[in-house]
Amino acid sequence: MAFAYHWLQSRAHVSPAVFGDELLYSKLAQSLAAGDGFSIRGEPVFFPAPLAILAEAPAWLLDSTATAYAVVKAMNVAFMAAAVLPAYLLARRLVRPSYALLAAAVAVAGPQMLYAPYLMSEALAYPVFLLALATMLRAIERPSRRMELAVVGASLLVVLTRLQFVVLPVAYLLAVPASARLCGEPLRAALRRHRLSLGLLVSLGVLPLVTGGAILGTYSGATLLEYDVGSALGWSARTAALLPFAAGWLLVPGALLGLGLRPRGRAEAAFAALAIATIALVLLEIGLIAAADAGRELERYSIYLVPLLAVAFFLYAERQAPRRRVYVGLALAGAATAWLMPFPARAGTAFTFDAPTFSVYGQLADWWGHANAATVFAGVPLLAGIALACVSLRRSVAPVALGVATVAVLLLSGVAAYAGDHATTRGALQQRAGDPPDWLDRSGLGRADYLQLPGGSTHFGWLLEAWNRDFRRPVHLGSGGDWFASSTATIENNGRLLVDGAAPSTRILVVNDYGSAIELDGEVVARPRNGLTAYRLQAEPRVRGLARGLMFDRWAEALVSYRVWPDRPASSGAYHVTVALPAGSRARKVTLTVDGGASRTLELAGEASKTVVLPVRGDPVPTLRIETDQADWLGADTANARLVAVRIPGLSYHTKP
Repeated sequence: MAFAYHWLQSRAHVSPAVFGDELLYSKLAQSLAAGDGFSIRGEPVFFPAPLAILAEAPAWLLDSTATAYAVVKAMNVAFMAAAVLPAYLLARRLVRPSYALLAAAVAVAGPQMLYAPYLMSEALAYPVFLLALATMLRAIERPSRRMELAVVGASLLVVLTRLQFVVLPVAYLLAVPASARLCGEPLRAALRRHRLSLGLLVSLGVLPLVTGGAILGTYSGATLLEYDVGSALGWSARTAALLPFAAGWLLVPGALLGLGLRPRGRAEAAFAALAIATIALVLLEIGLIAAADAGRELERYSIYLVPLLAVAFFLYAERQAPRRRVYVGLALAGAATAWLMPFPARAGTAFTFDAPTFSVYGQLADWWGHANAATVFAGVPLLAGIALACVSLRRSVAPVALGVATVAVLLLSGVAAYAGDHATTRGALQQRAGDPPDWLDRSGLGRADYLQLPGGSTHFGWLLEAWNRDFRRPVHLGSGGDWFASSTATIENNGRLLVDGAAPSTRILVVNDYGSAIELDGEVVARPRNGLTAYRLQAEPRVRGLARGLMFDRWAEALVSYRVWPDRPASSGAYHVTVALPAGSRARKVTLTVDGGASRTLELAGEASKTVVLPVRGDPVPTLRIETDQADWLGADTANARLVAVRIPGLSYHTKP
């Protein structure tokens, strides 16, 4: 049932949109399926958490990228929906079957499930994380050599799925002595009982130190970051404040008390120790990453904690809900403070990939406005807190009713989160990909390089590569770079185009000319969308002219520079420029200047068009600069919003004999 619902939602998730993460996973999987091992753009890559890639690789044996993408999405949805099984097993060690079923339903009902169709590790990591926790719980409750080895295997499995889960074996190392202390057992006996798993995990934990961080592979940059503890704790607290919203609020007061109950046996002690250690370590890790690198709430890394809160709540209900006054106090305190979260400032009205709760708020704000969205996010906890204060969990039907209500709240939240996700991927596909998106593979042109000119979004290239396996490598003109193994293009004084200091090694070049115009030797063989032009190059292609800031539809930025490379040297010539202003535009002043030479200033008002001829002397030809004193937004409500100043329908250079 969970799979069917989330698979239907995934069908409206129409394109990869998170770069370079989705590129990293999908290209490694494609390389593996093609028999090239772990490589990207021909460069070998050591990726330390390969299980999600190995699981995805078989789908990329299909020839059609569109079909393979649909299959990968379905596989990922199946993986993530399978979290109901370990969630149920985890809960079943502690509570009755009906409560365990509801805890499992909570695990797969919320907005966190929107990560299933993304080509990353979240889908597989979710059930593996819960499976590892269930294994650790069973090993502490009923230790044996077999379960000790199972813990080590589960720890390796979870870390090889997602490297950030290194905190889970650390939580186990802390939970073993803590659970013994909670049960009143001798600490030495507990450590002796688990010496096999503890010894192996500690031995594995020193590998990053022994290898100098090399075993971290693509994540080795984490060792170079600077971590400020105070800032990290602040980000941890911000992310923790989102957890009640992610868990649907109704279960949170009981969950907090459930984690603090005096355990009746080894299973409850093990769960409390594991859950508290895991929650604390995950939040601390999130804070460190946010403080050192991301600079934002990373709720995406905390979605794995929601099932733990659900299990803790039902454990509290199973224990007949003691400490009623504290429970009511927590419920009312949460109800009274939910409005303090600054959602309008932090979330805005857009989809936020790293924070599903912000995405829910942002979509509601987009539909109804900030005032109504803020009312919902303050009103639901308020009503929930009042209801919790009035309902006794000692009534057998009350925990079930709260569990069902929580599932309903999470499903409704998911509707809003999915709507934002669908709009984001649909916008990426419509505004930055070709039509169809796998046009290069379908064209039969063969392997092609991609040239990024100044002014065009790098998302054009990322989407081109995501959808087309004939994409060879990205090339950036001048400064700039890409996320991995990119090349640099330069233009010699005679206009010859070089890539990494040599002639281009491919005949097909796809140029991102969205924000700059280029006059390039070669045959135009495809224009899959505005801003992408495919050329079949000559053996040693030359650039005739480059206008930085002149867009594909002849709109220009406030500052345009135009340089030319004539076929033959000439001591003099002239730039011919036509500038225009559409009707309804504000008046503006346009200044045209040749470096070290002539200059003209034009006044444009209303619907106007003027042509200017500027004489030029010198070899190489001096650069022409066109500066406009004001600009306006075009397409401000789209992903391709542009700040444009004037249209330049005519721009050319003519030599004199």
